[in-house]
Amino acid sequence: MRRGLPYFLLFSIYAIINTYLPIMLRTVGFSAAEIGLLLGIIEVTGVIIPFFISLQLDKTGRYGFTMSILGLDIALLLLPLLAFHSFLITAICLGIFAAGFKGLVPVLDGFTAKELGPHNTQYGKIRSLGSIGFVCTGLFLQLSPLISGKNPASIIISVSAEALLFAAALFWVPGLRKQTGTAHGTGSSIPANETETALSAAAPDRPSADAAPHRDVNPETAAFFHHARQFFTAFPRPFWEALLLIFLAFLGLVPCQRFFSLYVEEYLKSGASAGLWALSAMAEIPVMLFSGTLIKRFGKERLLALCLLSIAVRNLCYIAVPGITGAVAGQLLHSLSFGLFHPLSVLLCASHSNGKTATAMTFYTAVNGIAYVIGSMAGGYIIDYVGYPALFISFGLFPVAGIVLYALLMRRPGY
Repeated sequence: MRRGLPYFLLFSIYAIINTYLPIMLRTVGFSAAEIGLLLGIIEVTGVIIPFFISLQLDKTGRYGFTMSILGLDIALLLLPLLAFHSFLITAICLGIFAAGFKGLVPVLDGFTAKELGPHNTQYGKIRSLGSIGFVCTGLFLQLSPLISGKNPASIIISVSAEALLFAAALFWVPGLRKQTGTAHGTGSSIPANETETALSAAAPDRPSADAAPHRDVNPETAAFFHHARQFFTAFPRPFWEALLLIFLAFLGLVPCQRFFSLYVEEYLKSGASAGLWALSAMAEIPVMLFSGTLIKRFGKERLLALCLLSIAVRNLCYIAVPGITGAVAGQLLHSLSFGLFHPLSVLLCASHSNGKTATAMTFYTAVNGIAYVIGSMAGGYIIDYVGYPALFISFGLFPVAGIVLYALLMRRPGY
C-alpha cells in the first residue's frame, strides 16, 4: 500500500492531463496541428531529461530527493498558463512541466524495480494502485462539474494540488529515504569490488610513460567514443530487440493515448471522454494485478506478441465499430494493450539491464517518448487534413509491423 501511494497520486495527475489537456488547449484556441506540436514538445522533454536524471541516479541513488524536485516542477510550471495563452509561452511552460511529468515515471519505476529486484513480478500489483488512482479521478472528472477541459483554471489548480500531495506522500514510502547513498547501497546487483573492476575494464587504456604519444587521435575524443560504446554495449542484444518491439507498440498507442479526448468530443460528438478514460483504467486493473501470474504461465515473449495484436485491434475498433460502442470496445482492450503491456515491458527491460535499472527504465521511457513525439506531431496534421479514421488506421499498422518482426525474431536459431 505504501509503495503504491505515489503511483495512486501520480496517475491521478495523469488522469487529469490525459483527459483534459488537449481539450483545454483547444478551448484557448489552438488547432489540432498546434496541439500535436505542443504534445510533441512534452514528449521531447520526456525523452531528454530522464537520461540525465537516470545517469545520476545510477551513481547516487537519491530517488527521494529527485522525485520531490520533480513533483514541485509539476506543481508550479502550469501556473503561468492561468494568465498567458500564447503558443510560445505555452510551449515553454509545457516543456519545463514535462521534465517532472515525464521524468517521474521512470524514476519511480526504477526505484520500485530496484527495491523488488529484476525478477520480482510484484510490480504489477504495486502499479495497479496507479490505475485505481486514474479510475477514481476519471470518475470524479466525469461526474463533477468542478473540473472541466473548458475551464483551464480548474485543470491547472487541480494538477498543482495533486503534485504537492505526491511530494508529501514520498516521506511515507518504505526504503525511499534511505536512497541517499551511492548506487551500491540501493539494491544494485553488482558488488562494489566487481563494479570497481568493471569500471577499470571500461576505462580506456592509458599509455605507459615510455609509450610514444599517438598524434593522430585526440585522447579526449577517443575517450568519449570509447565511453559511448561502453554505455550502449552495457545492455545485451535482447534488450535492444525488446525496445524496438516496445517502440512499435507505443506508436500504435498514440491515437488512443494522445488524441482520444478530441476524438470523443469532435468525432463522436460526446462529452463522455472522462468516463471512457476511467473505463480503460478499470479494465487494466485486474490484468495488472495478475500480470505476474500471466507472465510466469505464458512467458514474456508470447505475451508481448499478444499485446501488439491487441493494440492493432484496438485502433480498428474506434473506426470499424460505429459510435460510442467502438469507443467502449477500444477502451476495454486497454486491459491488454497497456494493463499487461506496461508491467511486461518494465520486467523485460529490468531483466536485461545488467544492474543498470534506472538507465534501463529511462531507455524504456525514451522509446515511449520518441514514439509519442513522432505520433503527436504527425497525428495533429493527420486530424486537420485527413481526419480521425486515417489517424487510427495509419497508426494501427505499426503494431502489425511489430508482430511480423516478432515472428522473424522467434524463427532465429537459439532465440
